[in-house]
Amino acid sequence: MNLINISGNTFYIRGGTNTGLYLFDNNSALIIDPGLSGARPNKIIKILNERNIELKYIINTHEHNDHFGACSQFKEYYKDVEILSSEEAKLYIEKLELFSKYIMGGKSNIFMDEKLKNRSPKEICIDTVITEGILNINNKKFEVFNFKGHTPGSIGVLTDDKVLFVGDLLVGEEMLSKYDFLFLFDIEEQIKSLERIENIDFEYMVIAHSKKFISKDESYKIIDKHKTAIDKYMNQVRTYLNNPITIENILKHIIVNNNLSHNYKEYHFFKSSLISLISYLIDLGEVNYILKDGELLYYTKNK
Repeated sequence: MNLINISGNTFYIRGGTNTGLYLFDNNSALIIDPGLSGARPNKIIKILNERNIELKYIINTHEHNDHFGACSQFKEYYKDVEILSSEEAKLYIEKLELFSKYIMGGKSNIFMDEKLKNRSPKEICIDTVITEGILNINNKKFEVFNFKGHTPGSIGVLTDDKVLFVGDLLVGEEMLSKYDFLFLFDIEEQIKSLERIENIDFEYMVIAHSKKFISKDESYKIIDKHKTAIDKYMNQVRTYLNNPITIENILKHIIVNNNLSHNYKEYHFFKSSLISLISYLIDLGEVNYILKDGELLYYTKNK
């Protein structure tokens, strides 16, 4: 594990979830997406100690524990560290049980909880809620962007070195080629967020789940691939909706026809994304429903 310089005072540490780091002039630091709890935060602390860097701030790009889970360990070591997130992310970060309830659509169970066991071992408190716009920290300016779509509370962070951290708005090409049925909360907002990137003045981008950081020119290619993935599954859903069908049967077709590997947790993630897709098509005025013999069936409206 190494501290890799991207540009100027902006660095990152590769991992299952890439962690950003901005080094201030006084050798204190801000990190973006600390990752899961466990061995990784201890290794990051070692890296910081070897360079006499003191962690002062943590920004969480969104409310999934593989991004914020280590906050509690950093808080134990750096007592005065300030933890920041959006208002929507704060709700889920401070109430860990809400995520599994949202995924299940009701009370969770041991099957799901075992799959989500890599949670923060202790409660996390968000000290400061941040909103879109200029964020002043330690006499430096960062810019925060609403990148809703993957989650309601997703944000991006741009440093003064023109490095843009996008969290899970995008995934790396190597991951996208294997898992293109994306975990999305709001399709309309996701599309808007993807389109916003092109108008942001940045030179490099850090994707949380990717093997490398990329240039702005490289980002256009992967943005297009994400749009293509959304269109691919939206068109599949439209085809299945030619006749009244349940969500469970649509999901079965998607999993089987696209050879999507899955466990209990991933099945529910897929189902959540499918519901988001259908809700988007309903909002577009394309889809209606009927209740028949105890089943809820969706279908495409006659044009």
